[in-house]
Amino acid sequence: MEDSPKPSSDKNQSPWGLASLGMEFCFIIGASFFIGRYLDSKFSWSPFGILGGLVFGFSYGIYYILYRVGQFEKGDK
Repeated sequence: MEDSPKPSSDKNQSPWGLASLGMEFCFIIGASFFIGRYLDSKFSWSPFGILGGLVFGFSYGIYYILYRVGQFEKGDK
């Protein structure tokens, strides 16, 4: 009886795994914006809460994209 070949995980991932990155990036920035807006209203920090939230969200979003693309290149899930 022959063993069936196991699919190798090297570079055989579908590129559709990266298709949601744009929406995830927008969600991170949007969530950071609303958290910053909440902090502005709670502590009267206007406009520094929104600005801080957007800078944090954009920075983390770029980091997250690079992390996910790195995982895709390695072949991890």
